[in-house]
Amino acid sequence: MDIGLKILISSIVTLLILSFLIFLVYKVLQVRTRRDVRKAYYNAMSRFWFGIFMVIFGLNSIIQFHTVVAYIIGGIFIIFGGFNAWHFNKARKYFKGNLPIEDKAWEEFEKKKQREKKQR
Repeated sequence: MDIGLKILISSIVTLLILSFLIFLVYKVLQVRTRRDVRKAYYNAMSRFWFGIFMVIFGLNSIIQFHTVVAYIIGGIFIIFGGFNAWHFNKARKYFKGNLPIEDKAWEEFEKKKQREKKQR
């Protein structure tokens, strides 16, 4: 194996690990938040990064293993991951546009809750 291929595989594996870690970060954020729109936004972001992970995994299997089965499975991962990334990028943009609306509603809800607490 020549040095260029080793560097390429190392880079792909690094990107693979990085995209999976970003996926996990957004999944944790999704679980920890109480806000519905923010939860949907974090879900879209995590699914987007999982799509990127699948594309990179497919590329890695095609580059590393030169068999027909690896090409088929890698192609399936690339297609499915690309669709996942495309679809959830659109969802991310939609929910990102609704975040300011939810922030304003959440502030009003918190103020109302504080007023009710003071009245008791």
